[in-house]
Amino acid sequence: MLRYLNIFLLFIALLLFPSSSFAAKAKEVHVIRVGFDKNAPPLSYTGPKGEALGFNIELIQNIATRQGYRLKLIPLELDDALEMLKEGKLDIIAGLEYTSIRDTFLDFSDSFLTLPKTVVIPSSIKDISSLNDLKGKVVAVQREDTIISQLENIRGSEILESFNQLDAMDMLFLGRADVFIGNRPTAEYILQHAKKQLKYRIRTGLIPPSDYAFAVREGNYKLLKDINTGLTALHHNGTYERLYSQYLEPYGALAIDWWRKLVYILLILTGIIFTILVGIFFWNNRLKKEVNRQTAALADSYAFQSKVLDSVDNGIISFNLEGNVTLINHIARNLLGMKGNPLGTNIFDFLSQLPLQKVLEIKGQRMIHGEICLDDGTDRILQYYIASLQNGMGEIIGGILCLQDRTEQNHLQARLIAQEKMRALGQLIAGIAHEIRNPLTAIKTFTEMLPKKIHDPRFQSELLRHVPEEVERMNRIIEDLLDYSREKSMHLEMKNLNELVQSVTGLLKKQFRNEGIELEIDIPPALTVLIDQNRIKQVLINLILNAIQAMNDSKKKQLYFHGAIDGQTIRLDITDFGIGIKAQDMPHLFQPFYTTKNQGIGLGLYICQKIMQEHGGHIEVKSSAYKGTTVTLLFTNGGDAP
Repeated sequence: MLRYLNIFLLFIALLLFPSSSFAAKAKEVHVIRVGFDKNAPPLSYTGPKGEALGFNIELIQNIATRQGYRLKLIPLELDDALEMLKEGKLDIIAGLEYTSIRDTFLDFSDSFLTLPKTVVIPSSIKDISSLNDLKGKVVAVQREDTIISQLENIRGSEILESFNQLDAMDMLFLGRADVFIGNRPTAEYILQHAKKQLKYRIRTGLIPPSDYAFAVREGNYKLLKDINTGLTALHHNGTYERLYSQYLEPYGALAIDWWRKLVYILLILTGIIFTILVGIFFWNNRLKKEVNRQTAALADSYAFQSKVLDSVDNGIISFNLEGNVTLINHIARNLLGMKGNPLGTNIFDFLSQLPLQKVLEIKGQRMIHGEICLDDGTDRILQYYIASLQNGMGEIIGGILCLQDRTEQNHLQARLIAQEKMRALGQLIAGIAHEIRNPLTAIKTFTEMLPKKIHDPRFQSELLRHVPEEVERMNRIIEDLLDYSREKSMHLEMKNLNELVQSVTGLLKKQFRNEGIELEIDIPPALTVLIDQNRIKQVLINLILNAIQAMNDSKKKQLYFHGAIDGQTIRLDITDFGIGIKAQDMPHLFQPFYTTKNQGIGLGLYICQKIMQEHGGHIEVKSSAYKGTTVTLLFTNGGDAP
């Protein structure tokens, strides 16, 4: 009985012990040994109670939970972790910088972080712009850091290796190192907790960023696959972004996944550039259409302007500040005898006698006009008008010239002036005939009495006194008449104004008597004026004849002359009490060929005004209908006041 009981107990033991061993082995398969750098905050570090903390730790814990693993977290120095992983004492290193050398004896998961290498220097020293600036400096780094191989190539630099980045930063704080190089989150974490952010500068961009991943023993593909699957799931469900924001964002704008962000940025930039290019394409098309439309409009406008300019009777020329012709119509080309296209030629080359430069110096909307005689052998007379051209800012940018051929008009005007003068001369002769008859009668009487009283002493005395006087009187009348009829060049001389008026009125005494006109002259005896006597006589005769005609039907027939000096001006007022001039006719008094008379051609006052302008003076007229008219001759004061 006891023997059967022992057999039964042995059978139960055989059933129980093998199954317990198998369960234990199955349980051991799911325990993953994870080593981590215990001094790399905020990526991985130990808390006050020795608990494992950090971004890398929570990331591997979430992966293990999802994949059904149980973790054993082992805090180590980085170089110890590498040795233990190679010896098979660890399954994973939670966060290791990828290098091609390490990839020969380890396998790496997908990159879960891209971190820039950071150079930390005291704020008091010169900034570092490249790794070559590390010559002659002591550089503190962590053992097994990938930057060591690059620093070894910099001549004169000294490498101070520490077990971890905390110790390396302490070397910098203690002054045993000039520079620290490590990952940025850890450097910022240490500076922030040591409250030394203002004493040190962080430089990035000098060293290319590095990828961080989970490292496993070479050939452990199943574990590597599970890690990558877990990483992908954490990216999809937002756990990765949450952990990143919790641990890394407070320590600088670092890349979540550098390549992914780069792709996002490139996609956004591509979209923006594409949108801009599309916008530019459509905008260019629109601008092209608008340019074509405006070009067509400008072409039409230019054609219209050219047609208008070529249709006018005047020559039009525009020029810039240098005097180069910018526009010219065919009338101007014909007037100046130009062949070909003169655009771009200098206007001073063929119209040097014009005051073109003066126009460019005048400010405001002022115009200069006058006449010139072409020296091309044709003796043509051109009237010109020149004005400045201004832009929208009021700046002078050139000038415009208008030309009119006045040759025929001037010749016709000269003939009409001569005709008007001859008409006035005819009226003069009618009055002078009586003046000549009186001295001739006296001479004839003395001649007839000469045979009878030749020996009479009294007769001889009277003959010798009166005959020469009458001859001199006739000579003066004839000389005045000849002076009036002759065409002479202008000759200015000082003349007594009173004597001049007396001389002219003397020629018209018969008309005054026949019309019953009372003559009154009030001019200072010593008042002189610088004039061409013959031309001013023509003015006075014309004005007096007009006054006589105006008083034909007037009850009060009186002609009044008053001379005076007014500052720098000498004035001669001629007042009649005739029918006056209507208000609507006043603006046209000096307009050539304008007349309200049945006889005459309307050049009298025009000629008078022109003569006065030649003397530097002018004529003013004041008149009231049916009350009378006062015509004032204004001379510059070139004579002597009484």
